[in-house]
Amino acid sequence: MSRLNSEIYSDENDEELVFLAEDEISLGEGKGKAIPDLANPNFGTSDVWKILIVDDESDVHRATQIALRNLAFEGKAIVFFSAYSAHECKQIITEVHPDIAVVLLDVVMETNDAGLQVVKYIREELKNQQTRIILRTGHPGEAPEESVILDYDINDYKLKVELTRQRMLVAVITALRSYRDLLTIANQKAELEQTVKRLQQTQQRLEEYTQTLEITVAERTAALKVINQQLHRLATLDGLTHIPNRRRFDEYWQEQWLLMAKQQEPISLILIDVDYFKYYNDKYGHQAGDRCLYTIAQVIKQTLRRSMDLVARYGGEEFVVVLPHSLIEGARTTAEAIIIAVQNLDLPHAQSLVSDRVTISLGICSIVPQTNISSVTPIAIADKALYQAKKDGRNRYCIYGENSVQI
Repeated sequence: MSRLNSEIYSDENDEELVFLAEDEISLGEGKGKAIPDLANPNFGTSDVWKILIVDDESDVHRATQIALRNLAFEGKAIVFFSAYSAHECKQIITEVHPDIAVVLLDVVMETNDAGLQVVKYIREELKNQQTRIILRTGHPGEAPEESVILDYDINDYKLKVELTRQRMLVAVITALRSYRDLLTIANQKAELEQTVKRLQQTQQRLEEYTQTLEITVAERTAALKVINQQLHRLATLDGLTHIPNRRRFDEYWQEQWLLMAKQQEPISLILIDVDYFKYYNDKYGHQAGDRCLYTIAQVIKQTLRRSMDLVARYGGEEFVVVLPHSLIEGARTTAEAIIIAVQNLDLPHAQSLVSDRVTISLGICSIVPQTNISSVTPIAIADKALYQAKKDGRNRYCIYGENSVQI
């Protein structure tokens, strides 16, 4: 059923990638250095990270294993398991290895949506929210809808033609780190829940200790609340930029839209796009591009002065800012401050068509919510304003219905 690859290696450096010398490697049936014996009853599978490759093409399995050979994370080796269909994948993860850390999953196998059915099976039927899922496909037209990515916590989506070794390493290590964090928090949560349960049972039997136990339960409940808050934060934080992700924006925007409608107060929205970011990636590489997005996200966050203001990653190189209780002039002032802050970063961009430094374009909408207006409408208006700013030459902001302004 499963095909175990023997390319397992370990390191002693915490959170470091270690690539052993070629003479220490043995592919296939060889005898690599420090290879755990999975058949040994004394060997614990907690000593390795389990990665399940699901693809109906054997070449993809081989290429993935070669790309990730010699890889270790936090002193634990990586072991590969292979499934060649959605059915086999379900069988492995249900009956044999429920503690799979990462699934590298092909979208199209025996059916066009075989991969997505596996995702739903893992998240809904198995109730497994910890295993990290990276979708891969050779069919660009088969990309999952955005709602599917959000609802089923899909951690990455890549075209197979995009998967260089470096990107695969980054994607897998990011997924392993996320899996480790979720597993740690889940274990802490389970331990705290058990502690609360035991204390509650003791409280029923020992009436004389009621007051003491109530205090203890309250403390454990508070700790459990903190853990739940940490879980929610992980689920709503963008891993690259360390600011709220699209899911958190959707939640916050809807909350503020309803609140402003009730209070009949204005709310402003700013959409931000990094100018010619694709050219930046082409020139400086994706790692530099990631650092660029992180830096811009942090400077936008620092520019916002009120605790109620929110900046989130909207998608790709786009960011969104929510300004409750803000009229158009307040939004204009904020937009100008953000543009100046990004300019002051002085990030080189030799491939930009508007400047030799990284610049941004912004679209602004300010509105007092009404019951007959959808919360989606201001987003569409801000997007049109952003389009106009880009059409007018980029490196500027535009308020819908007005001329764009360059700072």
